[in-house]
Amino acid sequence: MSRAHRQLLACWMTLILLAGVEFGCAAIRFDRSYRPMLLLPALTMAALAALMFMRVRDGIATVRVFAIAALFWLTILLDLGMMDPMTRAIYPVAG
Repeated sequence: MSRAHRQLLACWMTLILLAGVEFGCAAIRFDRSYRPMLLLPALTMAALAALMFMRVRDGIATVRVFAIAALFWLTILLDLGMMDPMTRAIYPVAG
């Protein structure tokens, strides 16, 4: 097995491990202040996929600009998706 294959295999195993951490932590009850910590594995997975599988480091400047723009939009979409669970409150109903 070549060095490139070993690097890709290590990256894939890291992605699988991070996905397991994310799914495992999603089942745990967290305080509201710790919920943004669930984004860390997701952002790490996105960075690993961009750097290792998409080879953004080796690309020309245009590739890097589009990758940065994609990460910008990913951040916006994650923030918008996170706003509902972060701001949701349970209001008691008189019954």
